[in-house]
Amino acid sequence: MSSNKTLVKGLGQLEATTLVVGGIIGTTIFLITSNIAELVGSPVLVFITWIVAGLLAGAAALCFAELSAAMPETGGTYVFLRRAYNSELVSFAFAWMICFAYGTGAIAVVAIMAATFLVPVLAAFEFDIAEYVNEIAVILIVVLTLLNSSGVRHGGLTQNVLTALKVSLLLLVVLIPLVLVDMQPARLVQGGFGNNSLGTTLQNVSDAMILCLFSYSGAYFVTHVAEEVREPHKNIPRAIIVGFLIVFGLYLLANVTYMSTMSFVDVKSSEHIASDVMARALGPKGAVVTAFVIFCSAVGVLNAQLLNYPRIVFALARDGYFFRRIAKINERSRAPSNAIVLVGVIASIFALSGSYVEILGYIAFVIHFFVCLAVLAVIILRIREPELPRPYKVWGYPFTPVAFLLISAVYLFNLIVTKPIAVMIGVGIVLVGVPFYFYWSRKNAAPAAIL
Repeated sequence: MSSNKTLVKGLGQLEATTLVVGGIIGTTIFLITSNIAELVGSPVLVFITWIVAGLLAGAAALCFAELSAAMPETGGTYVFLRRAYNSELVSFAFAWMICFAYGTGAIAVVAIMAATFLVPVLAAFEFDIAEYVNEIAVILIVVLTLLNSSGVRHGGLTQNVLTALKVSLLLLVVLIPLVLVDMQPARLVQGGFGNNSLGTTLQNVSDAMILCLFSYSGAYFVTHVAEEVREPHKNIPRAIIVGFLIVFGLYLLANVTYMSTMSFVDVKSSEHIASDVMARALGPKGAVVTAFVIFCSAVGVLNAQLLNYPRIVFALARDGYFFRRIAKINERSRAPSNAIVLVGVIASIFALSGSYVEILGYIAFVIHFFVCLAVLAVIILRIREPELPRPYKVWGYPFTPVAFLLISAVYLFNLIVTKPIAVMIGVGIVLVGVPFYFYWSRKNAAPAAIL
């Protein structure tokens, strides 16, 4: 290992865009439309929910595009928080949460989902792996950890392949039923806006949007590898905008398929809506095909996560607020291999222990709070640093970030009211890191040492 090596700019426009698309499209688009339909009560409101949630998530994505174009540094959100709030503690708390809770927990969740949907695929070929889901999840994490440790070019190429595969397969899931099943476009507007009062309708849509917003998350992934993107001032904003628009279009198209090929009653009662739609088109084989599509989609997200989250931990260590060995760049691969391996190991422990479900439930408030701080950073830096070069500026400023922040305030308040214990535990997980922050702060004040 060598401390003098620098990260290599191995990602171009294509890789940056596939990182955005691959980081957003996971498993939820294949599953949650039924939950949304049950909450809102009509096809029209389902579409309104997906559209409004997409616009809000897009507003946040545009804010990250501006910040990353102005500060194209490894760590993304970590860097934005440090610059906007002049606080190493705030950025440390974010990176600590990513390393020991949200980031590693999310990797475990996606790996378990991938392994779960691999079960019916292999069962079709008479291989029974149902008892080994956790172990399969760890194998997936290990394989992609090693691959990303071998260099950002390998990780980027893998992301290109996986994203192309998942988008192609998602299009098949969307288009095959439209061709083979009796499509009834009138179903898309049946029931109008439902029979509830305006207040109830707004509350139901608000609750449903929580599910949708999670489905749109991931546009900021590319900001965390900014130093490894060629011409980041141009390529990152383009990747975020183009990638998000691709996802937005695919999500709406998928919902058109779901609700034009199934009655709304069936949509609401379906536990695996994409599988049920494909079963109508292809028979029993449709469920297996859909399971394979979801498996590929989950693996694509998993690779994007392992390309993304370790860079935050690497940036923290490079600033001297974590073990210095984690800031080492591999001499051969020019990748932050130690950080990638650390994140992979912690995620594997979560996957084996099953604690990832609780961790993500606890940390939901905290992660969205940090996203809000990052969006607010756009406004803060516009006021405090008007001369900061901004190759890209948010469309509709200041209404774009303000709209996101207002809706997010309602969401965060709702979590505090409805899940106060989970919120307190999540905040506690972050506060556990504070003593370590002061420890490394003192280390920074002393002569550098390899820990």
